[in-house]
Amino acid sequence: MIHFSHYAAAFNLLGTCYLFAPSDETSHSALNFFKTENFAEQWPCKIGNSLSQQIKSALEINFEQLNTQWVELFIGPNSLPAPPWGSVYLDPEGVLHGSSTVALSEFLKRERLKLQTNYPEPSDHIGLMLFQAAVLASEIRENALIELLDAHLGTWLPLFATQFNRVVDSPFYTALTELTLVTVNQCRR
Repeated sequence: MIHFSHYAAAFNLLGTCYLFAPSDETSHSALNFFKTENFAEQWPCKIGNSLSQQIKSALEINFEQLNTQWVELFIGPNSLPAPPWGSVYLDPEGVLHGSSTVALSEFLKRERLKLQTNYPEPSDHIGLMLFQAAVLASEIRENALIELLDAHLGTWLPLFATQFNRVVDSPFYTALTELTLVTVNQCRR
């Protein structure tokens, strides 16, 4: 049985860490949550001790270093080592706004989910998709939540995680990506 409110909170925390820089006030509560001694006990699914320790110890770095890592991973100016958009992994040409983004947009429209961001961001950004999962979980829309996770996020999240593990040197964001994968997979069951 899915504990919807717990998954909604977890998806919000994960989405916040991907979409907002550590220097943004929005991220502070999420990062502080992951620093708490017993965060793994509060997580909606079982996560291994090694993963929870990896996350906590990774947050012991200098705050500016973590912010620099976030910028390099999700903003640029250089090419992103593991782009956070699904269409990059699913479209044969690896472009933004590919057919998978169109399919996601149709799903969001059908489910009456609106994206509200301060800047234009493709709807298949990992942070935005986690926020949409949080909305569906908080509204206890199980069928739509499972469809979002299975037909959209779940189709490319493993590819993103593999790419992330292969090329990214950021203990926190690597562990966060593993936690995201575990959480999405457990919710889908």
